[in-house]
Amino acid sequence: MATTPNRSDPRRWQRHRAVRVLASHARDAAELAELLDMLGLTPSEGRPPPDTVNREPPPTPRHASPTERNLATALLATVTDAIR
Repeated sequence: MATTPNRSDPRRWQRHRAVRVLASHARDAAELAELLDMLGLTPSEGRPPPDTVNREPPPTPRHASPTERNLATALLATVTDAIR
């Protein structure tokens, strides 16, 4: 079972963040599923580990940085153009 990676595992952390960013920008579940499939990501990479669910108060929301927003926008535009 996949767990939320910590920052000591950069590759898994990046994949986790990619799934979360795509989920926040996708128009619906079908679009998200298509984008994840195209990028070789799985929904489980974006989920929190079961042992942390309802055990800790949720973290203070963090807004995406301008760099993350630009990256997400560019990635979605590239993928959208590629499937048209």
